Amino acid sequence: MRKLSIILGLIFAVLAVILSVLPLYKLAFIPAILAAIFGIVAFLKARNQDLPTHVIQVIFLLAIISLSLATYKTIFTVAEVGDTKELKQTEDKRKEEAKEELEDIIITD
Repeated sequence: MRKLSIILGLIFAVLAVILSVLPLYKLAFIPAILAAIFGIVAFLKARNQDLPTHVIQVIFLLAIISLSLATYKTIFTVAEVGDTKELKQTEDKRKEEAKEELEDIIITD
């Protein structure tokens, strides 16, 4: 059970770090919390059996790093909406150009 918890904790911790760096940073919270849970389970099993906890510390470190990065990005990332008037004007211009091109087409049977 301890080895399984360590393996799952490492997988989730690495996945959380990867997701926290990508634009999908809000999804990093789920694997980071799962990594912390599996790390706690592995730590409790290792403490009962007096086994080393170095790998478990790495799991906690990666989970904390990913939670920190994802929280930072969540707080300080601002979604900006550009000027929609310019987008509307370019869309209208493209529609007019498309209409002109379609009018110039001669269809023969």
